[in-house]
Amino acid sequence: MMKKSFITTVILMLLFVAQTGFASDKYQWKLVDTENDCQIYTSAVAGKEYIAAKASCVFNARIETIGLVLRDIANYPAWMEDCKETKMLKVVDDQNDSFIFWFHQHIPLKTDRDMVLKSKVVMDIPKGQHFIYADLTNEIPYDSGKGYVRMPSFSSLSTLEWIDREHTRVTFMIDPDLGDGLPKFITNPKIKDTPLKSLKRMMKIVKDPKYIEAAKTSKYYKYAEETLKAGYVKP
Repeated sequence: MMKKSFITTVILMLLFVAQTGFASDKYQWKLVDTENDCQIYTSAVAGKEYIAAKASCVFNARIETIGLVLRDIANYPAWMEDCKETKMLKVVDDQNDSFIFWFHQHIPLKTDRDMVLKSKVVMDIPKGQHFIYADLTNEIPYDSGKGYVRMPSFSSLSTLEWIDREHTRVTFMIDPDLGDGLPKFITNPKIKDTPLKSLKRMMKIVKDPKYIEAAKTSKYYKYAEETLKAGYVKP
């Protein structure tokens, strides 16, 4: 049964990667900077002038607490760089954390952007990894009515990796297309900095007692304990 479960998990991961476009050969990641326990990477993206970027940091926090913060879409403006507002549009599958939501992206000195995103979650329990995708979707033609520029494309991936029971490696990746009218020599450096700035704020958010206490009775706690009891990860 355990072997069958593992094979099923791998198949699901491959399907989700294919659907979201995060194929391993799409990006050529280069380490461009480090800061404490964090690393920053960038990659050119074929057919686009905008780069993709990611940051990876070790959090002094449990994996279930971080999962709860990522689920709290309404609070994204508290930690995500230049996110000014979000709005839940549809709960597709609450148990599997699939949501459609509107996202308002602030652009300094230019017209703000917006987008409608759909989240997907894949868990690789044997490896103690969670993959949280958010990709542009046209399933709901939401109009904020405020004259924002709708972003042509956007993909993001948050990866939670179990280090031990009290520490988690979090990697946040973005691949945006902000549309015309923005100088790339200004925009690309900002894209590079966005993942790290977001993770540094998230490090503070995960210390909030409301998330720590809520995580103790969450489904994420159950997943974490099952992973530990199965002997897949170290305590």
